[in-house]
Amino acid sequence: MSAHKKKAPAQESTPVGYGKPPIHTRFRKGKSGNPTGKRRHGEAERAEALIRQELYRSLTVRDGDGARKMTALQAVIRSLIACAAKGNVPAQRALVKVAQDIENSRACRTGQSAKTQTSKDPNDISDEVLMGIVRATQDDKP
Repeated sequence: MSAHKKKAPAQESTPVGYGKPPIHTRFRKGKSGNPTGKRRHGEAERAEALIRQELYRSLTVRDGDGARKMTALQAVIRSLIACAAKGNVPAQRALVKVAQDIENSRACRTGQSAKTQTSKDPNDISDEVLMGIVRATQDDKP
């Protein structure tokens, strides 16, 4: 005689496994899976956050005979100014464009009209205008 034990019948339970979570943890009908409504950050937003984080990262830069801590953005601006002062024309154009943008934004904040109109292209400035600006800054120096 074989003694076979019979399994007790399942008590109204559903199988639990991959893709079948327990009933008490499933989303309720009519309820969202994202109740707080926070949206996911897109790829562009993550890239902007990464760039912003790297721009304001602290670096140690040699300045003369000593070392100085500054942000990466400040180090890049110093490098741009040094290249422009040495005669690098693209660096001069970029620097003049940044200076014009700063002056225009300052004029807009104070309610004054901007003296010059600028375009989006930093290479849009003519060589004559650039050389005039460079000569004017050299004349100002003692």
